[in-house]
Amino acid sequence: MSSSPFATQENPQALWYEQSTYDSAHLASVGYGIHVAVYSTVTYIMLQQKPSTGKTFKNRAWIGWLVFNFLLFAMGTINLACSIRYNQNAWVNDREYPGGPYAYLIEQGSIPVMTLGNVASILASFLADALLLYRTAILWNFVWYIVIPPALFYIACVVLSILTVVQLALPTQTHWTPLSLAVWIILMIMPMWLSALIVGRIWYQKARMANVLGKEDTHVYTSISAIIIESALPFTVISIILLGLFGSNNIGQNLFVPLLVQVECIAPEMIILRVMLGRAWTRHTFVAGGDHLPRTALEFAPASQGATTTNSVGLTTSSLSIGLGREPDTNLSTCEDIIDAHESSDSEKAMDSSETVLKVA
Repeated sequence: MSSSPFATQENPQALWYEQSTYDSAHLASVGYGIHVAVYSTVTYIMLQQKPSTGKTFKNRAWIGWLVFNFLLFAMGTINLACSIRYNQNAWVNDREYPGGPYAYLIEQGSIPVMTLGNVASILASFLADALLLYRTAILWNFVWYIVIPPALFYIACVVLSILTVVQLALPTQTHWTPLSLAVWIILMIMPMWLSALIVGRIWYQKARMANVLGKEDTHVYTSISAIIIESALPFTVISIILLGLFGSNNIGQNLFVPLLVQVECIAPEMIILRVMLGRAWTRHTFVAGGDHLPRTALEFAPASQGATTTNSVGLTTSSLSIGLGREPDTNLSTCEDIIDAHESSDSEKAMDSSETVLKVA
């Protein structure tokens, strides 16, 4: 308690609850500032890379990413606006509520503005988890026993979340209910699971790729920044912190809930940014039937020819062929042939082939 003669006269637990709820909006505002910067950057780059008009796959994909990016930003904006409005009601508009701000925060969690904020946060979670699930499927080459379990878990999350929103909207419900707590925990476990799969996959491929191509050529896909962004690691870290606070029933959880919504919107937007820059793993990075080297940053062709490479969104850049005056070995013209040759200890054959057929973007 403060020693000031003007300090609020209420028990420490209630005071800490009010303080944490009030401060959470400011923390979320900091996150929102970062969110605005990321969203603006991604949108600008996307508009610069707008494909030619026509009902082509690239055009539809570009529109899809643009809409997805906007929806994430919209959900983050709505959630923060609702949180600020709710706090304003508690301390300004409805300050004479029986029991004061503490009672208002506890008892008025089902008002329309909070229901709207909860819906926005859950929709943001749906979008973020869907993208992580899609990225997991890509990195694991759509292996069914890896993809199906989290996909079923995701469907269960969607169903439970809808039930939770309906329950929280009931006038008789308080801010937290047993079902809503369970759903929030499940929604936080989902990105942890997917992040672990993504990090494990990238780390595994990093070791295999470095053995064949060296660290420099594999850096774009396996650097620390790539791992952090591709796996949405910041979102996972905050989820772990929040999950621990939930488990211990610590009031400090209030500090991280609005911030988590902003982070779960920022993380997918960073992945979209890597996709737009042609630095993300794509469905073409792995070839069907095994674990092979990326094919998006490197192309394979005879050493005597110059060529161009195209990234994942259709941007064309010039490339330079590297050769040592040898004729290309037609028996080793693909990534899988080179890595298989390397792993079978036929290193000389693999090196000669890679030198004659690699084109560095």
